Formats: sequence, C-alpha cells, structure tokens
Amino acid sequence: MEFIYLDCYTYASKGEEGISLAALNITYNRTLTLKLHPKNSVFTAEGCAILIAIERFIQEEDKSYILCSDSLSVLKSLESLHRKSPTISLQIGSAIIRAILRSKAIKLVWVPAHVGITIIEQADEAARAAHTSEVNIYPCISTEDLRKVIFRVQADQGRIQWESTKYFRSFKHLPKTTKTQLLPRRREILLTRLRTRSLPAKAILFKVGLESSPLCRQCGIVDSNDHILLTCIFFEQLRNNLGASLGSGALHYNWICTISTYNQRACSAVLHFLLQVPISFKIAT
Repeated sequence: MEFIYLDCYTYASKGEEGISLAALNITYNRTLTLKLHPKNSVFTAEGCAILIAIERFIQEEDKSYILCSDSLSVLKSLESLHRKSPTISLQIGSAIIRAILRSKAIKLVWVPAHVGITIIEQADEAARAAHTSEVNIYPCISTEDLRKVIFRVQADQGRIQWESTKYFRSFKHLPKTTKTQLLPRRREILLTRLRTRSLPAKAILFKVGLESSPLCRQCGIVDSNDHILLTCIFFEQLRNNLGASLGSGALHYNWICTISTYNQRACSAVLHFLLQVPISFKIAT
C-alpha cells in the first residue's frame, strides 16, 4: 500500500494580527499557511489546519494518507461526532467523508510533541512565519467562538455599567483569589464583611436609621470598621492579642484583610477577634 504522509501543526498566538496556522505535505514538499481572525480559539485554529490539509492535499485517487497533528483535543472530538459537536469538528468530519470517496484510506495520528522532529518543526516554522507575514486574515469566526465573544462583550458592558453607579466599591487591597479553608456560614460572613468594610458598626447602622448616633460610646468618634479594628479603646486588649497572633505590633486594615485570605493561622486569629466583638452578634446566622 502506497502512503502519502501529511503533517499538520498549528501555531497559535492571540495577538492583534490574528492566529496563524500551517499544513505541510512532506511528500510533495508543499506548505499551506493561513491566518484567522484573532477572536477564534486555538482549538478552532488547530482544527482549521487539519481541515485545509484534508481539502487541499488529499486529491489523488487510490492512495492512502496519514495526517499527523499535535492537537489531541481536536482528534478526540472527531471520535464521537454529534449535532452539538464544535463547528470545526463537524466540518472536518464532512471533509473526511468527501475525501474517503477519492482515496483508499485516511488515518489521523496524534503526535504528542514536535521538539526534535524535523518535519513537524518545519510546519511550526511555517506557521510562525505566517504570523508575521502579510498574509490576509481569513474573515471567519466559528459559532462557538463568536458566542463567547458576545457573552464577553455583554459581561464587560454590564461590569462597566455597574462600576459607573454610586453603589460600586473597588476592593483593590484584596487578592483576586483566596486560599482559606472552608468555614461555617457565619464566619464566612464575618470575614467577607470585614474585607468589604461592611461590618454593622454604628456609623453604618446610623445611615439606615438603626442607630441614633454614629459615634462610639467609649471614644466619642465615628464608630467605623476601621475604628473598631484599629483604634477603639474598648477592644484594646483583643487588638493586642490579635497583633501578637499575627506577629505584628502595628496593625493596618488592608494588611489584615489581605493576610487573612491566604494564611490559615491569620484567618483564625482575625475570626477570634471578630467573634469577641459585640457587633458579631448583630449578624444573622
């Protein structure tokens, strides 16, 4: 049986120029390059490389073809096609059916790595060259990628509208991710209110008509979250214990919020302080 080897490798880069890809026919030393719209996903780009290899290279009758690709996700999607499969997978499936009619056999092979494999590195270099060349961008976006773009735009518009309202507050002192352990609901509420400066202090309750004065009874100044945590003389002993547990003499509000998000010991010390403060009993469980 005579084989014609096809080698397909995709190089993708989410830049302003788009996503480049290349398909290499090593039997006849032919290379096809293409650039897609930057909104396409890497999955779509890798699938397009396989698609153009099938459509452009599998032309001769009575020959068997081997097509190699490093995209395991695309090849896996071809194992069980159905009506909800990705658009590019369905297009590849249709192209294979058409190509089988004019060939003996078509075999798709996964190549897990391309380093050190000369032929695949050539395809890699061709894709990289297409990325910086003047090749026109193919004006097409897959249905799935377009849907993601629309959802992302809608989410960004909603975020912009929310950030422009008077109710929006930015908590830049908090890390984007937390590593604290799972806690009971009441303790999670305490920590969240501490980090967002929304503990039910008198200053906050006064704004909603639940207190007659925003002033601290012991200190005579505005009873804010910062005051409770850092300066109120009534909680001085608890504050000293908190500082000793955290290993810091001078406490800072943002630092306490930050360290309690990823340090389990600090989280426990902060919770111990909050549970001893009378305001914690005002929070519904």
